[in-house]
Amino acid sequence: MLILEEQFVTASVLFSKGFCFLSAFHLGFMMLNLEKSPFQRTYATQIKRGGEMARKLRFLKEQMTKAGFTPSTRTTMCSNINLDQLEVKLGELEGELAEMILILKSFNVLTMSFSSISLFCRRLVNFSIQLKTVLQLTRKNWRSIYMERDQLIETFADPSKQVKLGFVSGLVAREKSMAFERFLFRATRGNVFLKQVVVENPVTDPLSGSEVEKNVFVIFFSGERAKNKILKFCNAFGANKYPFTDDIGRQHEMITEVSGKLLELKTTVDAGQLHRANLLQTIGYEFDQWNLLVKQEKFIYHTLNMLSFDVTKKCLVVEGWCPVYATSQIQNTLHRATLDSNSQIGAIFQVLHTTELPPTYFRTNKFTSAFQEIVDAYGIAKYQEVNPGVFTIVTFPFLFAVISETGDMVYACFLQHYTSSYGRRSSLVRDATTIGLIKVRDAYPFGVDPKWHGTRSELPFLNSLKMKMSNLLGVAQMNLGIILSYFNAKFFQNDVNVWHRGQLYAMLDSADDSFELETHDHSHGQEEFEFSEIFVHLLIHTIELVLGAVSNTASYLRLLAHSELSSVFYDKVLLLAMGFNNIVILIIGIVVFIFATVGVLLVMETLSVFLHAWRLHWVEFQNKFYEGDGYKFSPSSFGLISEDDD
Repeated sequence: MLILEEQFVTASVLFSKGFCFLSAFHLGFMMLNLEKSPFQRTYATQIKRGGEMARKLRFLKEQMTKAGFTPSTRTTMCSNINLDQLEVKLGELEGELAEMILILKSFNVLTMSFSSISLFCRRLVNFSIQLKTVLQLTRKNWRSIYMERDQLIETFADPSKQVKLGFVSGLVAREKSMAFERFLFRATRGNVFLKQVVVENPVTDPLSGSEVEKNVFVIFFSGERAKNKILKFCNAFGANKYPFTDDIGRQHEMITEVSGKLLELKTTVDAGQLHRANLLQTIGYEFDQWNLLVKQEKFIYHTLNMLSFDVTKKCLVVEGWCPVYATSQIQNTLHRATLDSNSQIGAIFQVLHTTELPPTYFRTNKFTSAFQEIVDAYGIAKYQEVNPGVFTIVTFPFLFAVISETGDMVYACFLQHYTSSYGRRSSLVRDATTIGLIKVRDAYPFGVDPKWHGTRSELPFLNSLKMKMSNLLGVAQMNLGIILSYFNAKFFQNDVNVWHRGQLYAMLDSADDSFELETHDHSHGQEEFEFSEIFVHLLIHTIELVLGAVSNTASYLRLLAHSELSSVFYDKVLLLAMGFNNIVILIIGIVVFIFATVGVLLVMETLSVFLHAWRLHWVEFQNKFYEGDGYKFSPSSFGLISEDDD
């Protein structure tokens, strides 16, 4: 029996709470608190506390990412910080950073507002003379409309009866400027005067913070009713309103005042950002250590929640699976944990007897782990079941090579050159040895005799050869699976499966509970024997077996079909281009051939070959013997903590 998985025993450990933190991650635990919800378990408060600390760490990492910092691997001075100190420190850092973010955000809004005001004032100063002229003309127009000549003299004599014009100025988005002017004209029936000036550079909007192309506008109006309409339209179109005066001297004072405030705000913002950057850089030096500490504490408390208390409520009881070879190592670890914690009560380790199905564990290395993952993707092997990964190490590369590299020598050389970049020379293979292996050479190094190419009998000969080779390989691999099913049945003492796999399921499906294979006694309530029903039942299983064998065998016909595609590219593209005796057509043909080789053969076909070889192992090989209904051995270890765990 080929069994490469480790044997397991059920172990029970009794230890005090004093040193459970030192030994909790050395065992593979069973859940002993299934009757309790996660919130009712012993260490639910500690887990919630760890989750809150993890949230604060995520906030700090988010701020570092926005600022362009990454956690540093530099060794820090503060390496002995405990969880209580870390909790206080994280709370202080979160509060300080949150306050700094709010202050910097408000300062940035003020900075953008003053920048817009400064740009607005500078742009309006350039045509202030035009505004004064327009103002004078507008006042004359209003006076000519509402007054006659004799009333005009009276109005100048009485200042209270003069028509007073007001104006609203600000910035509006350029894409909304035409609609803004059109709606304003219709709402006021043309009783306003609007002047717009284009701003060349984009302006940072104080509300959204994005750069927007805007226009400076000035609206002249008369009366409070028109003013209210204008203000409503400004709010509706998202226009920024800024005060302005027609006094040139006051305009320069306003620009100077705004520029001074803007400089002060920029200085304050720069100082705040520098302080924030220094704080985040300091956090970056400590972040990895803090994050690891929080994850380890949460992992330990999650593991301890799987334990139960004894009757005295002073000791913890744990049950779990452990490999047989690791029992002495676990006992030594518990002994060291007892000494390190100065506990007066030592841990009690004992092996239990259980009928539960143990987990599955294979010790692999970097090479074999990849092939084992291919098998595990189909299903985890049942405890002490034959492991297909042992055969996959040999058959998967072989079938992959059969499908891919027999088609074209150039294609095979490309793959060999690519894979050789990941390899290194083994000390077991020397030049003298490898040279000696190839002293005796055949007429052609590999493949089929090239004399067959181009002959009339090439296609019938090669098709027959490929079909026979594919059938031989398929039948050989499927027979290996059937042989392994025999070993599985013998090991698990399922004699029924040796002769007819699936008979056990028929027994379970039978409505007669007294049915037994090895008894000839007929009970009182047993149904009458019906030969036709048994015949039909066995016939169905026989047809399924034959159809499965034919279907599985046909799947292997894909093994040697790859060469057809490569020959099509060679004959119909490259050789066809050479036959025109034209350098331009030849260059185009070579380019098309290269792209077809790389894109189709080296990329698409390689993926297709990989998936097909994968399917041949899953469907045609493993379904003959592999149950795959087990579960992995998952010991509690800090190595299982990933970067994304919170």
